[in-house]
Amino acid sequence: MSTVAVVCATLLALVGCSKSSDEKTSGSASPPAGSAKPAAPPIDAAPTEAAEVVGPIRSASGKLEVSGALTGTFEWRKKDQKSPIMCFWDVSKEVGTVKVDVSDGAGKLLTIGIDVPPSDVGLARLEVSSKDLPAPLKSSLGFNVSADDPSLITVKFVEAKLGDEKKPDLTIKGTLEVSCPKKK
Repeated sequence: MSTVAVVCATLLALVGCSKSSDEKTSGSASPPAGSAKPAAPPIDAAPTEAAEVVGPIRSASGKLEVSGALTGTFEWRKKDQKSPIMCFWDVSKEVGTVKVDVSDGAGKLLTIGIDVPPSDVGLARLEVSSKDLPAPLKSSLGFNVSADDPSLITVKFVEAKLGDEKKPDLTIKGTLEVSCPKKK
């Protein structure tokens, strides 16, 4: 294949190209006058906007008062989340899981992970991790998870103490509601 044919094929893919000998000699990549084909947009045109997201959008609301190794009021902020919200709840079995990033708005981020297994397997488990903590902290006390509808999971932190029982590394109080709509 000749160089002109390769260039023409490339231009055809990008902006449209005619194989007429007049255009090859003139160097024009636009269609000839009188052509029924509309002119293609210039290559350096601004990109089109992204399509609007369609489908379920997960979110969380509520505030958590955190004290200890990290102190502050933490809440879910979409712009601060590092990982998408993960959530599932089976109302009939009262089992499920929630994982959400919460932020103090000043650069501190906590990842709250909760797993509620069947009661014959064991207690619900809470794990809190952050780059600002030396290691993830775990507990099975001081919180409860409920949902009458699998699309809205409520976690109430009565006074969840994580770390050493006598001198906890972290204490969490407050309520977090996670909206977990089903995919359609």
